[in-house]
Amino acid sequence: VMAAQFAIGLEPFGASIYTAKLVSLGIVRGLGPVLTALLVGGRVGAGFTAELGSMAVTEQIDAIRCLGANPIRKLVMPRVVAMTLILPLLTVLADVIGCFGGGLITMLQVDVTSKYVLDQMMDTIGPEDLLHGLMKSMFFGYFIAIISCWIGMNIRGGAEAVGKATT
Repeated sequence: VMAAQFAIGLEPFGASIYTAKLVSLGIVRGLGPVLTALLVGGRVGAGFTAELGSMAVTEQIDAIRCLGANPIRKLVMPRVVAMTLILPLLTVLADVIGCFGGGLITMLQVDVTSKYVLDQMMDTIGPEDLLHGLMKSMFFGYFIAIISCWIGMNIRGGAEAVGKATT
């Protein structure tokens, strides 16, 4: 969508050939990390909250404490580490797919070759752009996991409370 809108919007100025540059930079620095975090946060974050909330309501977390183990170390830390490491990998996948789709639309709308689009994207995206997006997604992953686990661990009540907290 972004590629189609840029191609149309830049055409009156004769700048539609720069669509690939704008799309790739927008995806790698902003849209890739944000949209990936939204999708993963909604799905996985809700799962973390529901799982830990069910454990809190059924007193399984209290049982872990009674056995002398630290529930934060056993239940929260693996989720936080996994989310912090995996979300950047998913972001790279989203970036590749987004840039491929944007390049395809650019080729169709602007009537340029695939080599031109690829060259434009490679000239535009530098290591600092990729690192910017990946660092952003690491922070997103950390905060999704921490917030979801915190809410899940602090649920009080019954199944209804778990459903409300998960939502």
